[in-house]
Amino acid sequence: MHYTGPFDRTVDVVVLGLGDAGAVAAVTACDEGAEVLVIEKQQAEGHRPNSRYAAGFFLVPEDVDGAVEYLSAMYAVNGELSMVEPALIRAWAEETAANPAWLDRHGGKYVRMDIHGEHPSLPGHESIRVYKAQPSGEPEGYTGCPMHGFLRGLVAERAIEVRYGTAAKWLLTDASGAVVGVEVESVAQAGSGAEAERDGQVQRIGVRRGVVLAVGGYEASERLKTHYLPITPAHFYGTEHNTGDGITMAVEAGAELWHMNVWPGHFVARFPGDGYTGGTAIDLWGSGRFGPADGVRAPGSIFVDGTGNRFIREPGRQHAANLALLAMDADSLTYPRIPTWWIFDQERFERATLVPTYSGPAGPVGDYTWSKDNVAELRKGWIHSAGSVPELARICGLDPATLERTVSRYNDHCAKGLDADFGRDPVTMTPLGGDRYYAVPLWPGGSHTVGGPRRDAGSRVAAIRGGLISHLYSAGELGSLHGLLYPTGGGSIAECLAFGRIAGRNAAADRVGGS
Repeated sequence: MHYTGPFDRTVDVVVLGLGDAGAVAAVTACDEGAEVLVIEKQQAEGHRPNSRYAAGFFLVPEDVDGAVEYLSAMYAVNGELSMVEPALIRAWAEETAANPAWLDRHGGKYVRMDIHGEHPSLPGHESIRVYKAQPSGEPEGYTGCPMHGFLRGLVAERAIEVRYGTAAKWLLTDASGAVVGVEVESVAQAGSGAEAERDGQVQRIGVRRGVVLAVGGYEASERLKTHYLPITPAHFYGTEHNTGDGITMAVEAGAELWHMNVWPGHFVARFPGDGYTGGTAIDLWGSGRFGPADGVRAPGSIFVDGTGNRFIREPGRQHAANLALLAMDADSLTYPRIPTWWIFDQERFERATLVPTYSGPAGPVGDYTWSKDNVAELRKGWIHSAGSVPELARICGLDPATLERTVSRYNDHCAKGLDADFGRDPVTMTPLGGDRYYAVPLWPGGSHTVGGPRRDAGSRVAAIRGGLISHLYSAGELGSLHGLLYPTGGGSIAECLAFGRIAGRNAAADRVGGS
């Protein structure tokens, strides 16, 4: 919004959002000598950015050139490279490789995992290693991802001002389109008194150096998801506050968008009536992780579509399983694989919770509590159950004969130790059996969207008319560089750390004209 009037306050750098990316940008700009103000829409009490829902994994390139090759290969579909700047990929590889050293300098703790790039068919996947953050320096009473707790501690150590309960509404620009400030509006916490009196109060904050957009994606906006994602409905298991504010502000300032129609996707469950409106990841194997537990026989599980047939090598690629759901029946205008039905037996029901409790909405943030034996959720009707496969099919609206044939064929593959249909890992081929069967409907979803304003290697926001928007930077999941494919678990946190630092450094070094 073009603005020529006075400002209610002026600081060097305004950071919008206090997730991982915003926290790192604020800390970095502060350490570079800038006066920093963080604007956070959520209230301090119960503050839940996506970063708090995460498990704390972050990828680290152990060979920068290999990582460049790996990420570059992810953009080549049918041999054609999409619009990606080599300098941006190089900056990603170099800066994410520097994440452990940065954490070391600031007192962060982590462990190195035996996990590499998620796509072994692509060159350079072995150059990627996954690390996991460990508790270190969280604020008192904090629960959730240890990485975010640690970063919140760094913000507090520097006494960086965080204005909670304040929503950014407009990016303020001068006649040339350069960003010179931000308009914010106070949002009162439920209740009365002084907070309620400030509800709706508008202020215009000027910047001497720059603004960093780090407000996350649009996974909680039904309007934007319907408009941009190639398939609906899609449900995400993060914060309910990521409503696409950064996309709105960036577009109004003339930004170019990218990656709006892709996201790192999974099959997710959804339980309306639990008080949480998003989705929830599932634990297919009862192992507490995406893959089966080492040395432990995996329980039987399959996925079937609306016809009652299997269609994928369960559970699919970890962050690309959503791509298998895109096939539309043009005659009926339906997506036969939405919902997908997760079919399992008593052994899996009794093995462990059906959803992760180490992260996500049923994890430490406590959006809702999942029972240890799944019985409470069964009683709520979140899990369907029957004494036979045909009976279960009828409950789910599937053809009984087809589902019975599907289970019989799968069990036959298990007996032979070879999935002749989809090539599933023999280690996971356990037959379905017993006197009780279960089903849970699954939907496309995941942890976050990646679309937003396109950024360059310096975290500067690109303008739709060409060039860059002066003094505007972005970091994190808003306008992520991850496109059709996601490199591996921990890609998002790694990017938040890397581009949070880049944005913070460059914003602190910037100068708004005349300041």
